[in-house]
This record gives sequence, C-alpha cells and structure tokens, in this order.
Amino acid sequence: MMDNRNGGLWQGGPWEQPSPVFPAPPAVRIPAAARVSRRPVLRVRRKRRKWPWFLGLAALIGVICLSTVVLDRYFSARSPIRDRFPSIGGEWRYEEQEDYSTQPPSIPRAGTGTGVTVSLLPVQGEALSYTQIYDRASPSVVSIESQSSHGYSAGTGVVLTQDGYLITNAHVVAGARRVDVLLHSNQTLSASLVGFDAAEDLAVLKVEAEGLVPAQFGDSNALRIGEPVAALGDSLGYRATFTDGIVSALDREVEVDDVNMALIQTSAAINYGNSGGPLLNQYGQVIGINTVKIISEDGSAEGLGFAIPSRRVKYVADHLIAGEAIKAGVFGFMVYTAPVEGGGLKLRSVEQTSDAWTKGLRSGDILIEANGAPITGLQDLTRLKLGLGAGDSVSLTYLRDGARFTVDVELIEA
Repeated sequence: MMDNRNGGLWQGGPWEQPSPVFPAPPAVRIPAAARVSRRPVLRVRRKRRKWPWFLGLAALIGVICLSTVVLDRYFSARSPIRDRFPSIGGEWRYEEQEDYSTQPPSIPRAGTGTGVTVSLLPVQGEALSYTQIYDRASPSVVSIESQSSHGYSAGTGVVLTQDGYLITNAHVVAGARRVDVLLHSNQTLSASLVGFDAAEDLAVLKVEAEGLVPAQFGDSNALRIGEPVAALGDSLGYRATFTDGIVSALDREVEVDDVNMALIQTSAAINYGNSGGPLLNQYGQVIGINTVKIISEDGSAEGLGFAIPSRRVKYVADHLIAGEAIKAGVFGFMVYTAPVEGGGLKLRSVEQTSDAWTKGLRSGDILIEANGAPITGLQDLTRLKLGLGAGDSVSLTYLRDGARFTVDVELIEA
C-alpha cells in the first residue's frame, strides 16, 4: 500500500488516485519474465487427434457435413459439468482464456430487492483441522460451467442461501449464453442472473432449489498475516480440490485488467477453475472469494494467489441483490504514508469539491479516529472503505493545533 516513490505520500489506492493513470502496485514485485495472469478461468477445448492421411482424406467430407451436428448432440446428451471433465490426461487440454468479456451473461434475470444479504459472523469455538474445514465448507461449494460463443469455461461458486442464491466471480459467467450449476448433491441446475459487476469481479446467481447448505461468512478485517487458510474449488476441472496455505499479505493492491483491487494474498494454491470459490479461515468461514493468481512464463512464481475480502464481497453482493448501483467512494483527501508520532495520519491535501473540505478538513490536520476506532496506519482507511461506497458517511476525528474535532464525512463518487 505504501508508495515511497511519491515521497511517502499515499494516494489512496484505486479509489483515491488524483488522476485516472494508475501506477503499477509497488508492493507486488514481479520478476521480469513474469506477468499477472488474466483471471484464472478454466477454458476447455477438444484436443485434436492425429489420423492416418488416407483415413483423414476419406473422412474429410463427412466430417465437414456432420461434425457440428454430432458434437452438439454429444455434448447435449452428457451432463454439462460432471461428464465434460472426465480426466486431465490426453482427452482434454486446459488453456488460459485469452480474451475476457466484461459483459453480463445473456441468461434469464432473477428478481432483486428480496432482502437477502451477506452476514459476516464472528469467530466461534476452537480452530478446526483441515479435515474439519473441508467437511464444513464442501457442501456449500458448487461447480459452475458457462457456455458462450467461444466455448465452455468452468469455475466455482459459494452458496449464500438455502433457496439458491450463489456468489461467484463475474469473469466466470461474463458473456455466457447459458450457465449451469452442479450442486454438492450432484444435481445440475440452470442459473439465472441476480447481479453482475465486472470491475468488482463479483456476480450473484440464482438457482431454483431448496435445502442447500449456506456457507458461513467471516470478517476479513479480523484476519492476520500468517493465519492458516485454505482454498476450495474445481482446480483444473478436478472438482472440490482443497489446498492449504497462509495469509501472505493483507490489503495488497493488485492491478488486473486495468482495475486496481485491494486483495488478500495467500500461499494456498489457486489454479484455473478455482475462480469464484472460497478462501476459508481456520474456522471454516469464507473470508474471501478467489479471483486471480500471478504466474510467470518460466514458472518461477509460486504461491501468489489473491482473494476478494469478505467485507468487499458483502458490500457488493448486498447491492447487487438489492438492485442498486455500486459506486466506488473516496474520501477526497490524500495522506502521508508514515503515521505521525503518537498515532494518526497527516493530511497532505483535501479536494475542494469533497465533503471533507465542506466539513472543514484541511492540509496539515491529523486524522486519529475513524468511526470511533484509532487510526494506526493506512490499512485502517483501506479496510474501512471495503464496506463503503459513494454517499456513505464516516465519522472522522482529527487534531488541529492541539484541538480535537469530529465530523461526519460523506464519501464522494470516484
């Protein structure tokens, strides 16, 4: 989060840049041969087989005439998810999707404004073993297959409600003409779309079902670096693959497809097909939705996976289900990265069109509290904004010439 290239001046990440030009995230050091992968969707294409030239010549005309009909009937007759990924050896090959649509899927729409929300629950009981975490979380994880004009892609989703609300990545279903969901019970259902936001990389789907097992969501703000976590999803088509790791970093700023996101970094293996699946804490709670990984051409990058924090997942999903637009909010000021002596952050500048300016904040003021909680560093402001958007208010306490003031500041639209 720190940008030492600007003399210790924090420009607030993706929601508080003074211009639309975003610098590369300084906290993520990528080797020269490496690159940030595009979203780790799993693309599946039929592997071509080599035939003797005389058989190929004899069959060419027949193949041209019949291949489209035969393949269409073949795929339609099989289970849309279970049978399309029978094995990884020989029969199928797995490729990174090259072009990512940012358009919502053209599938039936589900109603909004139903009052469904994501609840972030506190930690209860003792930490679980990895076996116990898997047993608790696996009934709440689904496989998702999207059919578009480019073929099939696969990802993972998380059950939000017993009657079929699901959360996944937007890129898993973007541009799809049909979306099928394979439940833990092996039942396959067609999904409709509740809401979709490509910039946040989150989508909410709905299937007509009853008696599903909702996942328990925890608070990503309670995470600490070094805590055990686990990822669960359809890695390379292998259903319900479970990988372990730790929280490698928090509030990591990563740019993906020209969008900056504040993400949880983890060493748990995240591969193609994991997209949209849960990152779980040691209590079996969903504290993130897996979204992207860093890969390198020479294979030198390892254990660099990222997940959307559950605080942001809640904010976005709640708005999507309510049918409300998501508008990124900014405070309208910039602060120095280094905390001042005694605690707090010093304001470098305040935008005159912001509510912060209207409420009296000026350069040189020292922010010491936000919503009654002490400000100890940049991460406090970053995490606070995960659950906020334009129009939301924050109570800020600041010092000026030794005097203490508290004002309610409304975030403005980025």
